[in-house]
Amino acid sequence: MSIKTTTLCALLGLLAPAAAIAQDSTASTLSRLLECKLTAAEVAAFTDRINAEDVQDFAHAGSDASGDAALSLWKSDAPVTAWGETSDLVHLSSTTEMLLAFKVTPGQELARGKAIVDRIGGMAPRPDQAAMEATYGWKGMDYRKPLSDNRNVRVLVDLGYSPGWVTVGCAYGDVL
Repeated sequence: MSIKTTTLCALLGLLAPAAAIAQDSTASTLSRLLECKLTAAEVAAFTDRINAEDVQDFAHAGSDASGDAALSLWKSDAPVTAWGETSDLVHLSSTTEMLLAFKVTPGQELARGKAIVDRIGGMAPRPDQAAMEATYGWKGMDYRKPLSDNRNVRVLVDLGYSPGWVTVGCAYGDVL
């Protein structure tokens, strides 16, 4: 083996763990973000990195991932775990709210959402959920749990706009 080949192999051997660490780092950051464990400044720094395209292992998934669902899905190269669920898809509904998104068998969305709500504990329906159901015929569940520092856990199942999907995550800032 030539010196160039040996050097290249050694270099690749050193870079592979670094790439894995970067992947784990993004998945870990996403997990902490989705479980409301980051500060507002940390969330802002992470979203700034996304906007600057500095996060190579987390990118917009495109419409193929969500099908007809009204979700803005981003895909992580490594699985992300939050609130007892695991997926490689995250719904970025805004720069201050991200929700882990995963498919379920149609008709099982509410049961799976309720199981997550029960697992987290202390959650309550969105204050105007009953009015949305009565006025607009909205169907689904939108449960919240306020935390300190203006953070809110959210479990959202929207049977009209995103059938077959369940989302759970965190909003940093005021949420209705």
